[in-house]
Amino acid sequence: MPSPSSHPSPAAAARPLDRRAPAVLILVRDLTADVAAFDEALRARGARPIIRRPEALTIRIDGRRPVILEADGSPLTPDACLGWTSLAARDAGLWLLKALEMAGVPVMNRAAVLDAGQLKPTLSLRLAAAGLPHARTLIAGADADPDALIAGLGLPMVVKPCLGTKGGGVGPLGHRAELIARLAEAGAARLPLYLQEFLPNDGSDLRIQCVDHRPVYAFRRHAAPGAFVANLHAGGRAEALTSIPPALARLATAAARAVDAPLAGVDLIEVPGRGPVILEVNMTPGIYTAATLAGPNRPVLEPLARQAVDLLAQSLIRLAGDGLRRRQAA
Repeated sequence: MPSPSSHPSPAAAARPLDRRAPAVLILVRDLTADVAAFDEALRARGARPIIRRPEALTIRIDGRRPVILEADGSPLTPDACLGWTSLAARDAGLWLLKALEMAGVPVMNRAAVLDAGQLKPTLSLRLAAAGLPHARTLIAGADADPDALIAGLGLPMVVKPCLGTKGGGVGPLGHRAELIARLAEAGAARLPLYLQEFLPNDGSDLRIQCVDHRPVYAFRRHAAPGAFVANLHAGGRAEALTSIPPALARLATAAARAVDAPLAGVDLIEVPGRGPVILEVNMTPGIYTAATLAGPNRPVLEPLARQAVDLLAQSLIRLAGDGLRRRQAA
């Protein structure tokens, strides 16, 4: 794993880090373009980023508060933490984020928020409870009557994994036999089947990136030819929005607040005759990575992404100030 100073810009790397500067732990799965951008932005703002994978940390439980240790056994005392542990690092990262919280370290997004957001059934329940427009959803046990499910959603319907990311495993079910096969697979895995209504659209959706629950930039994602999902990691094409319509901005803020996620990527689809519908909320959105995947639209999207990264750095530094004051008062 690269050191905490991995891949800063030449200008940022030239500045010595003040050991008294706010220390922000970035807990990561891999060193991605996002992580490198966060590192650079925090350094530019005078903070001290500490980049670690979950495997690099040890928790000592000896007393009421856990103690965070480096791999060599030395103590690690971050003032704040960015929980950038995506679904692939769920098992390794969630409990560690919870331990950091119990050690008095403010975390964005909190472990419980990441946990709920990565579980699509829980996310749907939260959005619906907040009264937000969301696709009609059935979370079906494996013994469910397929005809009852079809009566509830119609055909085609959309199946998604309960735990999934980047559009993986998402697709349409157009026939009863396909639904029966999926129910059998769910039964074998002892998992529910997450089903949603099929929403007619032009093959595009909208991602609104939020920091501190507020929209900072947005882009439309267009599915690749023949693809069902518009995710950029699945070959989708990004088209930057120069401005976010106020109604959509309010909806994105409401969605981020409904799931208690200061950092969020809200995915919407605009349905003819119905208006915007929230598909889901991503708790570890590719704030800067989106620009790197934008292809010919990168020159337009990258300045917006960098601005969002800087706003996130400012928010994390404020959070670190809260953490430092909390530790000094303890």
